[in-house]
Amino acid sequence: MARYAFIWELGGAYGHLGRMIPVARELQRRGHEVVFIIRELVEAERLLGPHGFKWYQAPLWIGRVMKLPDPLSLAELLMGFGFLDVPALLSICRAWRNLLTALSVDALVFDYAPTAVLASRGLGLPQLNLANGFQVPPDTTPLPPLRWWQKDKAPAARLMDSEKQVLHVANQVLYELGAPPVAGMRDILSGSIDVFATLPELDHYPHRNGGDFVGPMFALGRGEEVRWPARGALKIFAYLKPDYGGLEALLTVLRQLDASVLVHIPGVSKRLVETFSSDNLAISRQPLDIEQVRRSCDVAVLHAGISTVAAMLLAGRPVLLFPQQLEQTMFARGVEALGLAVSIPEAASGQFQRLVKRALADPSLKQNAERFAEKYAGYDQHATIRVVADRCETLLAPQPRFGNP
Repeated sequence: MARYAFIWELGGAYGHLGRMIPVARELQRRGHEVVFIIRELVEAERLLGPHGFKWYQAPLWIGRVMKLPDPLSLAELLMGFGFLDVPALLSICRAWRNLLTALSVDALVFDYAPTAVLASRGLGLPQLNLANGFQVPPDTTPLPPLRWWQKDKAPAARLMDSEKQVLHVANQVLYELGAPPVAGMRDILSGSIDVFATLPELDHYPHRNGGDFVGPMFALGRGEEVRWPARGALKIFAYLKPDYGGLEALLTVLRQLDASVLVHIPGVSKRLVETFSSDNLAISRQPLDIEQVRRSCDVAVLHAGISTVAAMLLAGRPVLLFPQQLEQTMFARGVEALGLAVSIPEAASGQFQRLVKRALADPSLKQNAERFAEKYAGYDQHATIRVVADRCETLLAPQPRFGNP
């Protein structure tokens, strides 16, 4: 049996582990060993420990790159994570190589891990990229702009120049490592087989042509039991972050609705819980059972994490999205364009009450979400998990030999 390393380097929240853990458990069930090399260890004991997985801290860029403009593409985004500094990037890549060698792994499964992809180049380890759409853009030169709805604000010359800078730094690092050079950004962002754990309609890049879309995966049987507050006609589930700038304004609006509101805020302060808890609004620090939530709620209020949004839409639940960062904004705009959600920027916090009430009064959101669920009524995430596990096993299958022995 094989030893797989599941690797997560960039991005936050439960979505990355939510994709990896079900596949890792399936491989474990088939007799393989899985180790995790991950960005955030805070939830590792609770999420990975019960399954007997071992985990390690991912080598990360912790420096600060000053005076970078807002990124127009993934190449420019990588500049903020060491891809402008050869000595620093080389150090991190060597740490990745040392760790992979020490763990004696047979294959790598990446989830948004460009530095690990770069570091593993030339090691001869089979690889699979478990993507959500954002981290592997369409394979064009230059890469498409992140703000695809503002194409006129992303000059092609700047996009090309940024890619040349990132590729130059990457190839200098690879030269020092004695590894083959990269030809383009795809070799850094993916470098292997891409499996998109989402649906084509929910792709961050709505103009992508083709791709191996296997469908979303979200938590299975995890989390606390769902207990709705007794008062309120409408059941609203919210999953929010404690560092969201509009958090208190949004909680104020939700508490004032004629609704039973259940909110999950990881790491929320005791003060905030005491301030906003009422007979119609309950706040949980712990994750809630997503299956119970999506079957019992009427509406979901989210930051636009793809796995949770997909879980709600597949259950026919409309969503109100409050994106925190650019990846979520990209995704929220795409879902809104489909008529499945309303996207509300943090800058509009002073208008949250009006915008939320208007969204809740719009019957088309519910109708469109129900139609989306009907389209994918046969979707089975258990089957998706098995498919991805099959892909992982295929990495180590003997390759056919051609010609005379």
